[in-house]
Amino acid sequence: MRYLLLLFVFCAAFSAATADDIVSMPTANQLKAGQVDVAAYYFWLKNPSTGPQAGPQYDQLQTLYLGLTDRIELDAHRSAVDYPADETSVVLVTSFRLLSESATKPDLVFGCKNLGGVATTEGPLREKSKDRSYFLSGAKTLFLKPGLMGPPLVRVHLSLGTADWTMMNQERHKGIFGGLQFLFMPQLGAVIQHDGTDLITGITFMPPNTGLTIKGGTVGDHKWFGLAWRYSLK
Repeated sequence: MRYLLLLFVFCAAFSAATADDIVSMPTANQLKAGQVDVAAYYFWLKNPSTGPQAGPQYDQLQTLYLGLTDRIELDAHRSAVDYPADETSVVLVTSFRLLSESATKPDLVFGCKNLGGVATTEGPLREKSKDRSYFLSGAKTLFLKPGLMGPPLVRVHLSLGTADWTMMNQERHKGIFGGLQFLFMPQLGAVIQHDGTDLITGITFMPPNTGLTIKGGTVGDHKWFGLAWRYSLK
């Protein structure tokens, strides 16, 4: 019982250091009832600016995560790209917690991305980008120092999904994807994941007692930077 209580308390604190997805990649990270997380990201996209392979040069992404209950979360992802014209789309995501993490069990979440069937791109893949995708995501937190219920730790992610075409005109989250999320100390973390198409890396810094997370990294050849703020409505 003492182990389970400590695990619950620490995971509640650790949740402030984790995105509820990772660069729009689904995970089993999920908010509690009444928690809200808002974030803004800027992606520098390494695409040709002219010619037949020309593509967007940047993507401005804003996200809103809302814990409706301790088991149900609703998210909205707004994306604005600059090519072939200024294009804006909003993708809705919902997830349901099937299992909660304990000493022996992982977190397990089932979800759906692009609930509204919104087109997120122009060109031949516009209709494909309207498709809904589904995912089953699990995660388990492993403490790296025996007897210490805190950092350093690693959270292991593993997911199974159907094809998601809502990002960068590419198929993602199909089949098995996942990776590792680290917390080295209460204010400093990192992530290395693969979303089925690209390797994702990131570093996170959480100034104490602010609810703020400053983060940045790479998605394949692209670079990103973001700010997130988490608070509770209760």
